[in-house]
Amino acid sequence: MGRRKGPGLSAAQVLEAAVDVVQGEGADGLGISSVARALGIRPASMYNHVTSGEALARRVADEGTRRLVEALKSAVRGVVEPQEQLRLLAHGVRDWAVANGGLYGLMARVQPDYSSADIPPVARDLLDLFDRPLGQLGIAQDQRVHAMRSLRAAIHGFVLLEASGQFQLDADVAESFRWSVESLIRGVATAT
Repeated sequence: MGRRKGPGLSAAQVLEAAVDVVQGEGADGLGISSVARALGIRPASMYNHVTSGEALARRVADEGTRRLVEALKSAVRGVVEPQEQLRLLAHGVRDWAVANGGLYGLMARVQPDYSSADIPPVARDLLDLFDRPLGQLGIAQDQRVHAMRSLRAAIHGFVLLEASGQFQLDADVAESFRWSVESLIRGVATAT
């Protein structure tokens, strides 16, 4: 799809160009100049659309979170059994991160702006995806945050280590991830 150039650019077009830059060049490739170049405009013109490079990175990270949440919702749609939901969520995060490495890498580096009009519902949706099956497993409300943090930290840590090439031992990485997820789910299920 061709992008319109110049003052007629929409916020959506700028965001999509920024996502494309991150997907193509990685998180380090994102900047006012690189997105301006992708859009065929002068870097100074970018300030008609964003206030800073930090604001641009936050907007792209927020969009990444939105896309991840949509993928995870699709992964668990229609699944009733809570352990299977957790399993699908874990594998869904890893699969999405592998397919969207640059975007996931940026999301890991940018702190969400919880004052933004868009991110709180998306962040809540992400937490709800994990909270719902944990509640179905009988984990008390006051303990669910600990379970969610443990699951998300283990999944996220594994994904980042894998992405940076840290797993060099002669064993299948996918099998290690499966083993880790199954161990986590067993641990969470017995923590009630």
